[in-house]
Amino acid sequence: MPFETLIGGQLVRGRIDAVFSTLTGFDVVDWKTGKPPRSAEEKQAATVQLAAYRLAWARLAGVPVDSVRAAFYYVARNVTIRPADLLDEAGLHALIDQIPETEQIPETEQIPES
Repeated sequence: MPFETLIGGQLVRGRIDAVFSTLTGFDVVDWKTGKPPRSAEEKQAATVQLAAYRLAWARLAGVPVDSVRAAFYYVARNVTIRPADLLDEAGLHALIDQIPETEQIPETEQIPES
């Protein structure tokens, strides 16, 4: 399921691999073909992606984000990882607000064709 949503004024696009209906809401699953993250930095980056997918599905389905669970499924290892501390909308917004704005690069002047 492709999605596009605004988080903290930033457009976020992605593709959710699978969504399952559960007794208490939904379960968003992102299938991975590589290895699970090893370092704390890799794990944090992965959980931010999953949190964004979770928020996007909640918006698409029109349900509260706390009724959407999310997990990574690592196909080659047949392992499911379900982070317990996914950011909610406010947490994602705060994270985006911490990213420094990049300097605007001036557009170069067009050279007229001769």
